[in-house]
Amino acid sequence: MGAYFRMEQKFGHLGIPGLVRILAFFKLITWVLLMGNTSFADALYFDLGKIYQGEVWRLASFLILPNTGGSLLIIFEIFFLFMIGDSLEQAWGPFGVTLYFFGSALLGIAVCLLLSPISPKGYYPALSGGPIYASLIMAAGCLYPDVIIQLFLIIPVKLKWIGMIAGFGILLSVFRAGSSLGSFILYGLPLLACLIPFTVVFVPALVKGLQQQSKVTARRSRFERGKLPATEAFHKCDECGATEISHTDREFRITSEGQELCS
Repeated sequence: MGAYFRMEQKFGHLGIPGLVRILAFFKLITWVLLMGNTSFADALYFDLGKIYQGEVWRLASFLILPNTGGSLLIIFEIFFLFMIGDSLEQAWGPFGVTLYFFGSALLGIAVCLLLSPISPKGYYPALSGGPIYASLIMAAGCLYPDVIIQLFLIIPVKLKWIGMIAGFGILLSVFRAGSSLGSFILYGLPLLACLIPFTVVFVPALVKGLQQQSKVTARRSRFERGKLPATEAFHKCDECGATEISHTDREFRITSEGQELCS
């Protein structure tokens, strides 16, 4: 994290406050325009062939195309982005959200550009905003796993499950793209590249958390089998060394980084 803090101190002024809200607003405007003229979307898609012909705005315009799953899904997508954008910015600040979002987008674009010279003639790697926004949802699910969301304003669902669904959707798209080596290169690799920021930020912490949880489970199991000495504790603070035996008034929790801390 030291490298990140140095970046924030040096480039923090480049963070865009309310970035996700701004993107959601432009998605809403684009959706309204598409209701009047559906062909307008043809000018916004990520199309490397046309980008190489000079339509460079496509490198960014694909990020404001709304979901194609129908009006209800579009409305839910825009509302959901407004909500998680505020939550992510509260946790990371404008610079962190900006770095995460554009890191995901730029990595996907970079992989498309790198693969285009070796792509079959007449074909180019494809990219959409779906995996980039899915990465945001997965991040929110990791940061606020137990927050309840009213899905479609009716069904209560924990945010972690929505994040898992988003991740599963991306993996399913990669699996479908892997029907052949050529399609995996053109369509699967750019999708996976968009998930690199999520992998870097959250996977190590998730692994540590699982390891710590397994240690606690093992201690509890030994205790239940009567093999745990009376002086051995279930919990031990990684910061001060306190246990529930030495400090009976304290509560213990596992952080997102996998550390066990006391209150």
